[in-house]
Amino acid sequence: MRRLILRIITEEHHRRARSLMGTEAPSNISYLKGKIHKAWHVLVGNMNALQICDFLNHIEFKPENINITCVFINGTPVILKGKNNSKNPTKIRRAWETLFKGLEFKDAIAYINNQLLDPSYHLYLEEIKK
Repeated sequence: MRRLILRIITEEHHRRARSLMGTEAPSNISYLKGKIHKAWHVLVGNMNALQICDFLNHIEFKPENINITCVFINGTPVILKGKNNSKNPTKIRRAWETLFKGLEFKDAIAYINNQLLDPSYHLYLEEIKK
């Protein structure tokens, strides 16, 4: 009897883009499925962590009573700015679904912090009191 072996192919994701002076250090690299990697770059292109924070504060999926802040933790602060994310609302919606379908917003942010975001930075959620 033959065994069926499934292999999941992953791609290297530079958490701080090389175009923003990201390195090949292990802490700067995550391994993602290709469709996840592509969806992230459709969503944010090669934005830096501060730009990503601003983008997420304006995305339609963010609860109104939440504010996201980006804090430098350690390492090297980012100076350069990125771009190249999609401006097409349909593509942005599809990318969000690919990345975070079924996740609460706070869990999506945790995933971003743990797998996608520049490791020198961290996103925090703050509840807005009205």
